[in-house]
Amino acid sequence: MKTSTIILFLLIALLPVNAQTDTLKTQPLQGVTVSGQYIQQANDHYNCIPTSKQRKHSHSGYELVRSMMIPGVYVDTESGKVSTPAGAATLYINGREATFREIQSLRSKDVVRVEYYDMPTGKYAKDLAVLNYVVKQFKSGGYTQLDALQGLGYKCGDYNLISKYSFGNYNANLWAGYSNANPKEDMVSKEDYLLPVAVAKGSSSSGNDKENIGKYITASISNLTPKRTWMLRTSIEASKQWDNILNGKTEYTSEHGNLAFDEMQYSLSSTVKPTLYAYFQKQIGSSHNFDAVLDCYYADNKYNRDFLEGGRFVSDVDEDYFYGKFNANYSIALPKSNNLTFSLHEYMRVSQDSYRGSADYWQHLHSSETIFFVDYNKRWKKVMLDFNPGLSYLVYRLHGDDAVKHVAPRLQLSSSWMPDKLQRVRLFFSLGNTFPSLNTVNNVSQQIDHIMIRRGNPDMDNSTLLGPGFIYSLNYKQISAMLSCYYMYMSNAIVNTYSIEGGNIINTFSSDARSHQASTSLSVTWKPSASINVKMDGNFTYARVTMADEEQLRGWQMGLQANYYVRDFFFSASCKSLTRSLNNYQYHIRQPWQYGLSAEWSHNNLAVVLEVKNLFIQDNVLKRSLSSDLYNLSEQFRRERDNSYASLKLICSIDYGKRVRFSPHYEVKDSESTILK
Repeated sequence: MKTSTIILFLLIALLPVNAQTDTLKTQPLQGVTVSGQYIQQANDHYNCIPTSKQRKHSHSGYELVRSMMIPGVYVDTESGKVSTPAGAATLYINGREATFREIQSLRSKDVVRVEYYDMPTGKYAKDLAVLNYVVKQFKSGGYTQLDALQGLGYKCGDYNLISKYSFGNYNANLWAGYSNANPKEDMVSKEDYLLPVAVAKGSSSSGNDKENIGKYITASISNLTPKRTWMLRTSIEASKQWDNILNGKTEYTSEHGNLAFDEMQYSLSSTVKPTLYAYFQKQIGSSHNFDAVLDCYYADNKYNRDFLEGGRFVSDVDEDYFYGKFNANYSIALPKSNNLTFSLHEYMRVSQDSYRGSADYWQHLHSSETIFFVDYNKRWKKVMLDFNPGLSYLVYRLHGDDAVKHVAPRLQLSSSWMPDKLQRVRLFFSLGNTFPSLNTVNNVSQQIDHIMIRRGNPDMDNSTLLGPGFIYSLNYKQISAMLSCYYMYMSNAIVNTYSIEGGNIINTFSSDARSHQASTSLSVTWKPSASINVKMDGNFTYARVTMADEEQLRGWQMGLQANYYVRDFFFSASCKSLTRSLNNYQYHIRQPWQYGLSAEWSHNNLAVVLEVKNLFIQDNVLKRSLSSDLYNLSEQFRRERDNSYASLKLICSIDYGKRVRFSPHYEVKDSESTILK
């Protein structure tokens, strides 16, 4: 018996597989034939075909992918984060990059298929993983959709309007929305300042504000022909975030006595951000393709913190921030299944910050990064090889300092082998780099409390990342499974450091750490029928950080999701085990068990969704801790969003016109900032 056949039988034996065949009928969809398998292997990706039931009961691109239960793909529908064993997935619509609002407003019934690239090549080579939505387009007419979500249990609402209209080859689009959430939070913390005379600080607070308000309006026009596509888009977004401690108590304890204070904090971050986006794509002959993106925005960022703890500590920061991105790809389809792609990426950031209050400071920062890739891909009948070298050049300069320059190579080597139509084995090795976030490479000092001062560090070095990986995937009738193993080493990892200056502890940043991370995960999806879908996930992670103080973490995580469809109704249940992680290479995070239940009625263009999470649970607590030579921290947060709450959502749409194959795209990204908080 062949080894591949033995592996196949072993994986199938993990589940009580029903002998019933998939009820999804054979039908042509954009060059993909669905015949019993909802996930099919192509040369360099997976074609994932949603069923009619999954389309009917999903009301965003995120909900659709979650319902499809693609092995190895994990979706947080609230935050819009899509993760894979390789890392965060980049989302595309018809080959053009998209982000949260676009995917959130995507109608599932317009999706033909989702292409999952777990080993991206060509124009996707810069990404860790890719999900590309292939969607239909309106020939004439369009649709307008309204959706409204209201939380029950704590203040939470999300309201959106999407309208699309097509006339010939042109598409006009309008998106607008408002959101508001304020999940209250209780906090208890203990801090140890290991000065020559040690000081212990105990703090507690209840009913803290964590309010977020967001507004946006976006309009675009695009033109699509078989050989050329262009798009222009403009938008304006505004957001505010409060992080207020309203009923705080603080006590400092040392051998010299105790000091007790009533603690209050008023913290507000706000952003107003206009954006401009342009896209152009041209098919040149039958084998050449060119596409380019210009994406830029201006952000008026403000940050205010007023902290009362015996004395008053104030930060008042105004920032003018400009971001510009230019990407271009030129692809050539060569004879004998060879492909060559040249990619250029240019990123520019300019910020001007004015700090007032307890510390007065003015800062001007300019940075630019240029990345060039060449991707060569060769395919045979059962084997694919990809060679992707690149080079990154980063320059940033603080006003009054010399420019800092970094040149770093990039490389990705990968290969895959398909012994048959059911299995695929992938091996890869990557070499990359990353740089310190811009809000840490400054000379600003901020008084956090009576003892702690936070300060940036402009002298940190860039990090080098390298590591191998292995993926085995299986798609057999009702079962799809993915087994993955990853290892990543990072030099010059950024960590917090602590030192004594006078009677204060200085918290700054250093790039002197080394990070080792390894993970093994197994994801299995079982579809005994079109009405029942089950997904099980398991993951083991090991992390080790070497520096002055060594940190280690080992942790298991399990997950389960089950969906049931019956006529116009849809029921879902999910749970996620307790998780442990090592954030910023030092902070140990413990997140509690989570589970959720949802029920939906959907008929024609009207849907009502009721969702409950952590029903009957009121004592879920998130824990965070840090230990160093001079400073120790232990915190517990009881957050309303981690305990019992519910939401009710109403979706209504009106169709007008005739549909064909593709739809336009827009992209929204969060505003960046260099403000030290």
